[in-house]
Amino acid sequence: MCALLSGRLSARNRKLRAGAQGLSLAAERLDEEAPVVAFAVQHWLEDAPDGPIEYGSKLAERAVTVLVDAWSAAIVHELARGPMTSAELAEAIEDLDPSGAQSRLTGLHGVALAEAVGQGDEALYAATDWLRLAIAPLIAAARLERGTGMAGAAPVDAFDVEAGFRMALEVIEMPEELSGACCLRLNLDEGVRDRCGGVTARFDCGELISCEATIEAPSDAWAMGDLDDWLDTVLDPNSRAVRTGGDRWLTDALVAALSRDLFGLKATPRGLWRGGWGGFSSDDF
Repeated sequence: MCALLSGRLSARNRKLRAGAQGLSLAAERLDEEAPVVAFAVQHWLEDAPDGPIEYGSKLAERAVTVLVDAWSAAIVHELARGPMTSAELAEAIEDLDPSGAQSRLTGLHGVALAEAVGQGDEALYAATDWLRLAIAPLIAAARLERGTGMAGAAPVDAFDVEAGFRMALEVIEMPEELSGACCLRLNLDEGVRDRCGGVTARFDCGELISCEATIEAPSDAWAMGDLDDWLDTVLDPNSRAVRTGGDRWLTDALVAALSRDLFGLKATPRGLWRGGWGGFSSDDF
């Protein structure tokens, strides 16, 4: 049995969470060092709610900086679970006081990564779809960190996995004819406290109706692999590194949707990427 992360999370567990350091390279416009991360950021910026944001602009740098800070503080992770007030966020994250929580929530709201209902301390903050789509550049950045052995990069943990799946599942589009529950499991590296993470997602006529942070709930299908398997599969849909079973129509559609809707990538018969990466391949990670 795999124990999943639960309880309060310390904001001081580490300075940066997985993907944050690699994503910061894009904020600094180090395109030559992180080309695929830069393209992932550019793809994400084009989907900004108020219209495309120019890569390298002050607004783009601000959005990425706010995202990196909120991801590293685990605020994004908590908002992926559902709307919260600043007080609830401070209660959920150890060592994060209400003023710090409010400051970060205000920052997210200021760049359209969160929306607020109400005012003051009672305001309820929820993730926007643009925040959920931000999992794409974070995934690309985590792949960069692993591929280059970036010094100081934090390892992916079960809380990152849960947040990533929750964010992605809310924004992908599934065929209307598909219904059922699918367990998505990711086996983590040795040395990580929780050696596996994942969720069980339930769909009804293509709509996501629930997402539980468990890999032990009854399901009709499953997809599993280690961290590199999942990173390779979502970033290169032809790799097919993730193993699947059960209702293959459900798992195949779900895995394909992750690449297509997060990165604009599709598998092709020749094994080439079709999408917006300007000729880059998995060798560029």
